[in-house]
Amino acid sequence: MLKWTRVKPAVSGWYWFRGEVHEIDPFIVLVDEAGQFQWPDGGYQEVALAKGEWAGPIEEPSDS
Repeated sequence: MLKWTRVKPAVSGWYWFRGEVHEIDPFIVLVDEAGQFQWPDGGYQEVALAKGEWAGPIEEPSDS
């Protein structure tokens, strides 16, 4: 079970993100190898600068 944490992702992958004051609904982002992710509006940001909580990485589902 995933839990929310303020610890920023250290590896690339898919993560849940929610802002620190929960001003928007949580959403899933792809953190790339450079340590950046894309906001729903299309803008990019460094994980290190994001203020909020993270949960993940999320494992890909299996076909079985």
